[in-house]
Amino acid sequence: MKTIRIRLLWHPQPQFAGYLIAEHEGLGLDAGVDIRCVPLDFAKGPIAAVLDGDVSFAVASPAHMMESGRADELVFLLTIQQASSLVYPARRSLGIERPRDLAGRRLGVWPGREDLELTWMLYRAGLAPDDYERVAVNDTVSAMLDGKVDCAQMTTYHEIHHLEHAAGTLDDFIIFRAADYGASLLKDGLVARRDFVEANPEATQSVVNAVLAGWTKAFHDLDAAISLTVRLRPDMTRLEQEGQLAEIRALALAGATLSEGLGYPDPRHMEQALRAVAEIEGHAAPADPDLVDTRFWAAAPEAVRSRVW
Repeated sequence: MKTIRIRLLWHPQPQFAGYLIAEHEGLGLDAGVDIRCVPLDFAKGPIAAVLDGDVSFAVASPAHMMESGRADELVFLLTIQQASSLVYPARRSLGIERPRDLAGRRLGVWPGREDLELTWMLYRAGLAPDDYERVAVNDTVSAMLDGKVDCAQMTTYHEIHHLEHAAGTLDDFIIFRAADYGASLLKDGLVARRDFVEANPEATQSVVNAVLAGWTKAFHDLDAAISLTVRLRPDMTRLEQEGQLAEIRALALAGATLSEGLGYPDPRHMEQALRAVAEIEGHAAPADPDLVDTRFWAAAPEAVRSRVW
C-alpha cells in the first residue's frame, strides 16, 4: 500500500469534497494507494510542498505553477472547477468605482503568491504592478472590514459571503471580476511533480481515478458529501456548507466538463495563465509549454468523467 498525500488550499471543506471522499471512503485502496488530504500550511504554499516532496499532489492552479518560477518541473493533471471563482470587492465610499481607482491603494492578497489573476486584471485596466501595494493576509475579510486594505481577493463560495454577513450588506462594495477584463484564470486543479508522475504512473492513475470517483459521488449525492464535510469542519454551519458545495458544483459542471467530461484538464486554462505572465512581463507566451498531461484523465473510467449532468 502506497500512502499518497494531497495538499489542499485550505481547511477541509466542501471546496474539496471529492478529494475528501476519496480519502475517507478509501477509493484508492483497491488499487494500492491510501489517499491522505493535508490542510493548508501558511508557512509553505501547495506548489512549494509538491516541489519539496512534502506531498505527492496538490490542489493548485496553472497560475500557481506560473508563479512558482519552476513550472517546467510540474504537470497539471485534472481540472475540477472550470471557471474562476475569484472576486475583488472594494468600497465605493472610498471613491473606488473602477480598477484604475485602485492606484495607490492597499490590496489584500493571500500569502504564497496567489495573485496572478488580480495582477493581470489590473494590468489590463491600465495599472502596473508597482502602482498599488499588495498586503499578504490570511483573512482577507477581516482585513477589509478593519480598513487594513481597500480591496481584497475573495472566492464566490466562501469569503464574499462572510463579508456580506459581517457588513450586513454589500451595497457599499463594488465587485470587480477578472472575466470582465478578459483576465479570468482558473483557481483549482490537481498538480504533481513531473518526475513523480513519470516514476509512478500506476499510482498517479489510481489517484486520478479515485479523485474523479470522489467528485462524481459528491455531485450526485450532495447529502453524503455534506455529511462528511460537516464532520470534518464542524465550525461551519450545514447551511453554509451546502451553499458552498452548490457553488463548487456550478463552477465544475460548466465549460469543458460539458464538452469533454468531468475533470478534463483543458489546456486552454494553462494557455491563459501563460498569456497572463507574458503580457505582464512583455514577452511572447511559449507555443507548446507541455505543462498539461491529459493521459491519466483519458485513461480513467468513463463513469467518473461524465459529460452529462
